[in-house]
Amino acid sequence: MHTGDDPAVGHVPGGNESVDANADSISKRPYLMVLLLAVVAGAMDARDYQSFEVFTANQAGNMVLLWVKLLEQPGVALLSLGSLIGAALGIAFVVFLRSWRRWFFGAAGSRALLYLAAFVLAITSALGSQLLAVTRGRPVEELTVWTQAWAAAMASVVLSAFALGTLATVFVWAGSHKAGVIASTGPFVDGIRYLSANVIDRASIYRNRWTYLLAFPVAWSLGAMIVGLSPLNRVQITLLGVATVVAVALLAKPVPPGQRTD
Repeated sequence: MHTGDDPAVGHVPGGNESVDANADSISKRPYLMVLLLAVVAGAMDARDYQSFEVFTANQAGNMVLLWVKLLEQPGVALLSLGSLIGAALGIAFVVFLRSWRRWFFGAAGSRALLYLAAFVLAITSALGSQLLAVTRGRPVEELTVWTQAWAAAMASVVLSAFALGTLATVFVWAGSHKAGVIASTGPFVDGIRYLSANVIDRASIYRNRWTYLLAFPVAWSLGAMIVGLSPLNRVQITLLGVATVVAVALLAKPVPPGQRTD
């Protein structure tokens, strides 16, 4: 999900909130809220790659892995395809619910969508526990298509990607800035772009842009660091993500425009 920003382009108030929901409306600290969710996405992405050699958030990476592994490891390659499909369904699901006015998932229903994402992540944790029992001691390369272990892995990957796709769509803006829960190449490129411009021309607008943008890949990397440097298994990492998302949802409350601080 691209999170780049441009000085000439800002969020248009009153736009289509089914697509571009703004975290600014439900939290005094929308920027911090989205960064915490980016940490969860980074942790889940790192752990799922360790478990299955596919990504559940970095879908651009899955587009590469799908073709690189297709001939030698078709089971793993199809997990990448499953992740792509799961993320697409999660994104489309949020837009659909927000567009269906009879539901309470509107612009003010982002908390409910966060609970939904946490619920789906909790299911992936249960599936992950089952999968660990089925595949304990077996390398991911041995996941043969249509076996019990492969089916459990596919279900877990699809649901994880669905949950992270949901998180990425709940908040697309934080105040006047684009906010990326799934933050990778886009904000890194844009952050370095504005940082370089700031070195040449020390304008405040460049400094504000690069410090804001680079925070997302840093938060993403922090989540991966937690996975790489801790002994926590996939189930534990997923439950930690569930707890973080629920905490963010509980702390998110409607905030009058005059009281917003970000």
